Amino acid sequence: MKRFSLLIIGLILSFSGYSQSDDTLPYDSKTKLTWQDFNGKPNYADRSKGAEITVSIFLKVRETSFWSGGISYDAYAVAFKNDSWVKAGYKDDYSLKHEQLHFDIAHLYAESLEIELNSLDRKTLKQKDLVQQKLQEQIRLMQEYQDLYDRQTYGGNNTRMQKVWENKIKKEFQIIHI
Repeated sequence: MKRFSLLIIGLILSFSGYSQSDDTLPYDSKTKLTWQDFNGKPNYADRSKGAEITVSIFLKVRETSFWSGGISYDAYAVAFKNDSWVKAGYKDDYSLKHEQLHFDIAHLYAESLEIELNSLDRKTLKQKDLVQQKLQEQIRLMQEYQDLYDRQTYGGNNTRMQKVWENKIKKEFQIIHI
């Protein structure tokens, strides 16, 4: 069974900017995952997993208004290359598409968080504890959805359900990008 793991703790890297490490792969809708993005060491003792992607949501300040002090945020999904891995026998297009969908789901939750945060009152957005709480809640909801995806597709092994989920996520992308 192919599964994934989530980095449970979302990180607010900075309230002023973000510097990307070689390990961190930000989500890009124009670029799909490749097996070169999976640099971690497989857990061969766990026979139920053939591949695993580790994803989370990062948050950074997009803009702070000089006049009002209001803050707007960018939220985005990331994958951690050194914590994502694949066993040799699973380096196929089908398995990669399954892992890509995990990354796509993380992106959907990041987009939802960004919309939610940026629709709040500007004074509310200054409350770092509240922003952190909303980030953690979104990561928890994302993890539940990721778990549901893996349970219903049996880690990608149920090809019919995998197709159902691909269509479902495609529709959710259309909704969020309206």
